[in-house]
Amino acid sequence: MAGTKIGLRRVANAKESSEFYQERRKEILQKAAEVFLDKGYQAATIADIAEKLGTDRASLYYYVGSKQELFQQVVREAATTNIAVIEALANAKTSAGDKLRLAFTGLMESYSDSFPYLHVFLQENFPTLSNERNSWSKEIKGWSERYYRAMRKILEQGINEGEFTLQLPIGVATMAVIGAINWAHRWYRPGGGELRPDQIGEGFAEILLNGLLVKRKRRQASE
Repeated sequence: MAGTKIGLRRVANAKESSEFYQERRKEILQKAAEVFLDKGYQAATIADIAEKLGTDRASLYYYVGSKQELFQQVVREAATTNIAVIEALANAKTSAGDKLRLAFTGLMESYSDSFPYLHVFLQENFPTLSNERNSWSKEIKGWSERYYRAMRKILEQGINEGEFTLQLPIGVATMAVIGAINWAHRWYRPGGGELRPDQIGEGFAEILLNGLLVKRKRRQASE
């Protein structure tokens, strides 16, 4: 629709970037995220999003060109922000243990602050959204690779400095760490429990770094 009058109007509005235009786009992205979270990307339609906004599809097209464009905008900012945070942690001048704690608490807080954007990002199986090697698929792959490299770098630091010991290959261990936090989208909802997101993240880090078993010396000392 880029060549239509509506498409041209949308481009002009974006260039003007008025306060009203930006606020309206923000509202559209929020409602679109809620629809994607509820119905999934494949089942959701522009009509569903328009209904959620209390408007019609024609009005929506003044702000966005397609469902795919909306979906990409919904996930891009939250995903890239989180990746940048993890990369900054990986390069920070502190211990690997502290980095993992900060990563887990920071990511859980991000889940809460950016709800439901990251949940939409994680609940979709992105490689199956399109079998084509298009720019969006490449962008998703790039995010995954950056996220993995940053987490792996933290684990490698811990091993090299004698802080961590692994029973698994570094690649498998890295995926286990990533999976532990990414699975939170299956059950976490802001305000849905007694624990704050940072407390949940701290608990995850404690399990990862110290395990579940009571240490023998500690147990013997208490007897």
